[in-house]
Amino acid sequence: MEIIHILKTLDKKGVSLEVEHTQIKLKGNISQLSVEEKTFLKENKERIIDYFVKKDTFYFFRDVLYFGNEELDALDLNDLRSSGNMLRQLPFRINKNISATEYNEIKKITKELNITFQSLFLAAYRALLYRYTEQKNVILYTNLLNADGKETLFIKNKIDENDTIKSLIGKEEIAIHAASAGDQWKDLVADQEKNSLLEEFVKTGLFFFSGSQAQIYNPRPEGISTSYIDILINDDQEQLNISIDSHPSYKQEYIQRLLEHLVNIIKNVPVYFNRALHEIDYRCEGENQIPAYPDPDQSQSWENENLIAKFEASFSKYSVKTAIDFEGKLLSYGDVKYLSDKVAYYISSYTGNDKSYIGICLNKSEYFIPVLLGVIKSGNAYVVIDPFIPEKRKKSLLEDISCKLIFDELQLQGFLEKIENITPSQLKTSMHQDDPVYLMCTSGSTGKPKVAINTHKGFLNLLNWYKNDIGIAEDDNIGIISNVSFDLTQKNYFSPLLAGATIYLENTGLYNIPDFIAKNKITIANVAPAVFSSFTGAEYKVLGSLRKVIFGGEKIDPAIVKNLRNVVNNIRIYNSYGPSEASDVSSYYEINEENTNIYPIGKAIPNVKVYVMDRKYNVLPLALKGEIVIGGIGVGLGYVNNPFETDTRFYEHPEYGRLYRTGDLGRLLEDYNLEFLGRNDFQVKLRGNRVELQEIESATNNYSSHIRTVLANIVSYNSEQYIAVYYSSDLPINNMELKKYLTKYLPDYMIPMYYISLEEFPLTPNGKIDRKALPEVSFKDTIQTAYVEAKGDFEIKIRRIWAGLLNLEESQISTNANFFAIGGTSLKLLQLVKEINQLEEIKQEVTPVNIFEFPQISELAGYLNGEMASSDNNKAIEESLNTIDETLSILNNYSTE
Repeated sequence: MEIIHILKTLDKKGVSLEVEHTQIKLKGNISQLSVEEKTFLKENKERIIDYFVKKDTFYFFRDVLYFGNEELDALDLNDLRSSGNMLRQLPFRINKNISATEYNEIKKITKELNITFQSLFLAAYRALLYRYTEQKNVILYTNLLNADGKETLFIKNKIDENDTIKSLIGKEEIAIHAASAGDQWKDLVADQEKNSLLEEFVKTGLFFFSGSQAQIYNPRPEGISTSYIDILINDDQEQLNISIDSHPSYKQEYIQRLLEHLVNIIKNVPVYFNRALHEIDYRCEGENQIPAYPDPDQSQSWENENLIAKFEASFSKYSVKTAIDFEGKLLSYGDVKYLSDKVAYYISSYTGNDKSYIGICLNKSEYFIPVLLGVIKSGNAYVVIDPFIPEKRKKSLLEDISCKLIFDELQLQGFLEKIENITPSQLKTSMHQDDPVYLMCTSGSTGKPKVAINTHKGFLNLLNWYKNDIGIAEDDNIGIISNVSFDLTQKNYFSPLLAGATIYLENTGLYNIPDFIAKNKITIANVAPAVFSSFTGAEYKVLGSLRKVIFGGEKIDPAIVKNLRNVVNNIRIYNSYGPSEASDVSSYYEINEENTNIYPIGKAIPNVKVYVMDRKYNVLPLALKGEIVIGGIGVGLGYVNNPFETDTRFYEHPEYGRLYRTGDLGRLLEDYNLEFLGRNDFQVKLRGNRVELQEIESATNNYSSHIRTVLANIVSYNSEQYIAVYYSSDLPINNMELKKYLTKYLPDYMIPMYYISLEEFPLTPNGKIDRKALPEVSFKDTIQTAYVEAKGDFEIKIRRIWAGLLNLEESQISTNANFFAIGGTSLKLLQLVKEINQLEEIKQEVTPVNIFEFPQISELAGYLNGEMASSDNNKAIEESLNTIDETLSILNNYSTE
């Protein structure tokens, strides 16, 4: 029984509880209390008193520091800090002057409007902080220009969306008067407990003085913020000197830029007086975003290019060369042209002259890429739908997209039977740069996936970048490692065909990627870093054919870079970034350093712009965190049959053109490379896959009408990250049945590992669910079966391997537990296979397919002992490996809806 629960129970019975010093007093009908409740109150007296003390502290925050029910913002200026160890041990001061002419203009406006310098300067600084951080409720502190200049005031103010400099100055006047006339801050600094609570909120302020700075400037009260930025304003009647004293944790270049921005606002107050704060341009001349690339005079060359014409030229040039190798079945460039032309005519017999969406629901084969190309040649747009996703999810996608034709295995068979009678020369199609070329299914916050539309011009630009800037040559072998339906895979189908390279595909063996690379002498691999993270030293040694690796989708472990360079001295490694809604890759970075834990996502590819913006589409200066926004040729047309989400994410900017808001956070570094800083919503990346937590919540909520509240979260357990779903329900929920239900609607990588039922969710002071206060997950929250003890030494050895990989006690693992239900991931699967194959007792080697077929220790032991036979369904199981989480379900972008 918890304190909050007992208090609510007492309240329902009409009994209130008060605390005075070390006594608990009960008021109301005490006779209604049960013996259990009375015992609880007696035994937990100290906890209850402590609770009320903390509660009083909360009220201090609410009444003194909060704006009504709105929480005060703890000012976030961490973007201005130095990374790594501090080189400076002492604070530093920088200075800048406002000329007499400019100062006279400021004096003039203060006299005309009867406002004080303090309120004007406070307003200018608060406006800048708002533009830097988008935080509206912050405390600044200042001194008054009274006789001794020692009185410190804490100025609490709130910025509204449409505030101007004029309206903000008025608010500062009122706030200064309230702070100096009232006693709400009386003895605040002297109260050590409340002083420490205030410290996190008060990080910056302004001090005004005239004459000798040493005589007037009063350092901030002792203990108030150990990390500070103080603005010092000196009025010598001739000019205005503005200085900044800064804690050594802040980077001097960033503070210098902040000072210049503040001076720009102050100097231009007469100009900006009636302008909304979000419209003020505080940046210095020459302070630009990522430079245009390529040069402006080359940036429109794409307008004269045609995707199909580029392919035709390549097919003519490399006619007899091998284009596709699928498990030893070869197609030449001439064969690809022949097949794609026939497919184009075959599809047109269904669509006529209309431009439609064609669903591709095929297994990998030598025909897969020619079918995709045939759709493009027919003037239609394709959407690849993984044949192994849950049927209900597949059905929902097809209904939303309204495909004119579903080209599945049955259609492929019908096409091959009619191929000799198809005459592609009769086909005439018109294509435009803004026509759809392919659709990409992405996770959606409403519980339904969204389908992004990409254009010919954006896709061709991407293919040209991949071929020319990454560099694909005739002698390259490109391995298709990722899932057929993901966005990073699309460019790997087509860019090699523009360069005369050979593409390698396999249905089997992709769980043994080193062998696939070695066997086919793959030279270029485009993958998520998670693929390489499980490789052993021996497996890295067989990767010698690689000359380029393009990573994307998640943070890169520096150890992977080091291991690859140990194998191939001159290997080139890239980090790439981009959303599905903007033609996949928008920026890239060549990794030339190893001794770092963070690799930037680089600069924009040709004809694409990558901005860091605030919510009002203002471009932010270097170092400041904001939303990554994509512009230029790669931005797509929006979402299929989803105008609301299209209008939310896509925007026609009067200056920058069509933009896509990624929902990702980033900042520009000093060298104009972009650093990725995570998501600004509840969409997350988990082992290379983009997960919309709200989609999981929606599916869970639909399971039962008795479920009141659902929250999905990424949790850490045993140094791994998993999905957990927390819920409250009027009636008990069978978690095993809930998980079975979710597998019908969600892909494997979005199925929660942990299921936690709560009576009530923890809340923040303003009534929102407090994610940080959610209970930690444990092994008991996984889906478990009745415990069965291991039988014999062989099962015990397998269980010991499981325990080591999953970081569990052996006694926690039942021999009928499912490996994937108690923490197993596909990376751990690869490690499991390696360790089991080292056991002397096994009569046949185990493969990842066998673990999927026999995921329990008892069954696996029977198979390895030769007591159980493998199923005939291995082919389906092998292909379904393409849909599991981090190894094969790879996205080459940090965000997609």
